[in-house]
Amino acid sequence: MRKKIFIIAGLVLFGLTAVWQLALVPRLTERIPAGWQWKTNYIGYQTNPDPQTGQLPEEDVTGTHSHAISIVANSRQPGSVELVDRYLTQDIASGQVTFEYNYRAPVDPRTGAHLKAEYRGDYFLFPRNVERKSYNLRFSYLKGIPVAFQREEEVAGLATYLFTYHGRGEYTECYAGTAEYPGVQVKPGQEIKCADDQFIFKVWVEPVTGEMVKIEESCHANDYVYDIATGKQLAAVDRWGGETSEDDVVSQVEIVSQERSKFIRTTRYIPASLLVAALLCFGFVMLPRRSSKNEGA
Repeated sequence: MRKKIFIIAGLVLFGLTAVWQLALVPRLTERIPAGWQWKTNYIGYQTNPDPQTGQLPEEDVTGTHSHAISIVANSRQPGSVELVDRYLTQDIASGQVTFEYNYRAPVDPRTGAHLKAEYRGDYFLFPRNVERKSYNLRFSYLKGIPVAFQREEEVAGLATYLFTYHGRGEYTECYAGTAEYPGVQVKPGQEIKCADDQFIFKVWVEPVTGEMVKIEESCHANDYVYDIATGKQLAAVDRWGGETSEDDVVSQVEIVSQERSKFIRTTRYIPASLLVAALLCFGFVMLPRRSSKNEGA
């Protein structure tokens, strides 16, 4: 009788292991679960041209950059969710909005990849279990730039992967303007980009969860309006740069560490425990039966 109980328990535990791995884990470990959001603040500068001369001043203007990504309400459908990315820069002294750009796109909630055919292969967010390779990022003002894995680095005690990009930075659309930001007028045949292809983007990613912990970005060489056909500089736009504030780095590390522990518990510890329990049940069945004292008398 006892053997039957262990056999039934073992079979049930094997079944639970399979259900957990095949049905529950994919749902519990979606890259973009319900209620997901990401936000951070940068410290940097946003220097705009002198309105009288049109030239960029030598001294930079310190500014705060806020960056937030969240799920558009009621946008979730099977295999799809829409994300909205809000990027805002303000003058520290006056509080005036010196730059603002909002971007929306449909994304695969399982992987963080774009769903539009023309952006296939681009990622809005890094996926789970990040690999040591290049990823094409398309979010905020980034337009599918290839960020390359450089090395492992520890950020505030958390192991991360550093990805970088240094090259062409063209982001004409993000200067279109909003209700708070007048934007920059660009005519057909013109574009706004970082001079001399000196745009720099660095991101530190926790590899298990795919969450971004720290970002550095800049165009120290100045953004200009260019004539596309001739490559001629037509007007200065700005000079800017920023990196995640120290307080926000600490906050991100705390949040991501908790998410990482939950992810590992869900994908490794719980199924492993169920499997071990199932094997123990069958192990008890295989144990030799003890002889009673009366046997052989």
